[in-house]
Amino acid sequence: MIKNMIFDLSEVIISGYHGTEELIEKKYKITAKEFLAQREIYNDLFLETMRGKGTEKAYFEELVKGTNWKMTLEELKSIIRENLDRQIEGTMEIIQKLKGKYQLILLSDHIKEWADYIVETNQSLQIFDYIFFSYELGKLKSDAGTFQFVLEKLKINPSETIFIDDYQKNIDMAKAQGIHGILFQNAKQLQAELKEKYGIEID
Repeated sequence: MIKNMIFDLSEVIISGYHGTEELIEKKYKITAKEFLAQREIYNDLFLETMRGKGTEKAYFEELVKGTNWKMTLEELKSIIRENLDRQIEGTMEIIQKLKGKYQLILLSDHIKEWADYIVETNQSLQIFDYIFFSYELGKLKSDAGTFQFVLEKLKINPSETIFIDDYQKNIDMAKAQGIHGILFQNAKQLQAELKEKYGIEID
């Protein structure tokens, strides 16, 4: 019997870093391809920042190095937050209908400053019984030990737990600990899989 639901945040409940390249292209004439290529160069730094080993400002300063972008760090900060304001349609409505029937857990990889902004501007996240951010754990979902930590911290049985995420590697890490996984595509698909695989009806 399923008793626990662990949800990812970015691209499942709200938008994350993904999609900022499109906003930047529209506003600052920096092509999405160019921005994504620059992001890739500093991906290791980004991952370390999400592990809590750096700040948003320090990451941004490195990200723009060597570019001729006509965009200030404050403008970059603002556009990131504009993207973080975008809700993924339908997911929170599903979560609201699961409340009271299952223990709800949020597990998210995020830079501290972004997580702080999200929590401050999304009171609906208070629906979760527990919230874990990577910068607090010092680990990403793709790192060894993250799911084991959550299971032990909350004293929950992995076989009674479903993890919902949009990234297959994270799903695989959860499954390695015995947790059921659903690879998120959209709210309609999530609702269908909950019913078909686990008999969970969303009224």
